[in-house]
Amino acid sequence: MTLPSIDQIRLICSDVDHTLLSDDQQLLPMTEETLRKLQSRGIKVILATGKNLGATRAIVDQLQLNDPLIFANGSLIQYRTGKVFCQREIAPERTRQIIRLGEQHGMDMMLYLTNETIIKTGGKFSHALDKYGGPRSKEVRQWQDVGSDLDHILKIVFIDEDFQRLASMGKVLEKNIPNGIETCFSLPILLEVAPSGVSKGTALEEVARFLKLPREALIAFGDGNNDIEMIRFAGIGVALENATPGLKNVADYIVPSNNEEGPAQFLRQIFNLQ
Repeated sequence: MTLPSIDQIRLICSDVDHTLLSDDQQLLPMTEETLRKLQSRGIKVILATGKNLGATRAIVDQLQLNDPLIFANGSLIQYRTGKVFCQREIAPERTRQIIRLGEQHGMDMMLYLTNETIIKTGGKFSHALDKYGGPRSKEVRQWQDVGSDLDHILKIVFIDEDFQRLASMGKVLEKNIPNGIETCFSLPILLEVAPSGVSKGTALEEVARFLKLPREALIAFGDGNNDIEMIRFAGIGVALENATPGLKNVADYIVPSNNEEGPAQFLRQIFNLQ
């Protein structure tokens, strides 16, 4: 592998699940040690995840990540303290339209607010994300029970173990809501809906602007299609071996899998860490 120039690197941004963490949700020892060494050199480390702060609290505190962090696939930028840097919400009328279409097609959904997630009681796949850690979602009997919080939804996730059902739902959304939203698959079981123009890439650009860092100063790691814009924006975009073909196609480098601590291996090599 031809190594990149790292003289300008000042920030490392990483996805969490299947990237920074192993499949069993562990921050493995070499990864933690590598990130701490880079932090001691003055290099910032941030996360960019589809999760919220509550679901990543352990790793955020473990690494003492005090710069703005990217949550909900870019809809929310928030500090470790809980202070909101900025957030982008789905327009209320579109939120209700998405929910109505989801209900008509019998889909399980999860709604993301700033500090919690909401599911409907009795959903067949509503607990499919429990293995990814974090606090349990709030349950409601009917979506209208969410009340005025429906006006402040950051993203909506459709959950199903049948990829074809999710793909069909994506086409329904595209046909009925041609503008105002973005959709992507973060996992084969997750179809995510966010406000138009919002992605991990746009959020990383916003954080970099705030920190007065050029894109050449950034390394980004990811594994899913929801990481594509972030990998494209960063000066050095890195996909893991377990990444989707779409992400690998736009990455500058491909490194070993998350279970092999691929990001740590790459960082140790380019920064010559012992």
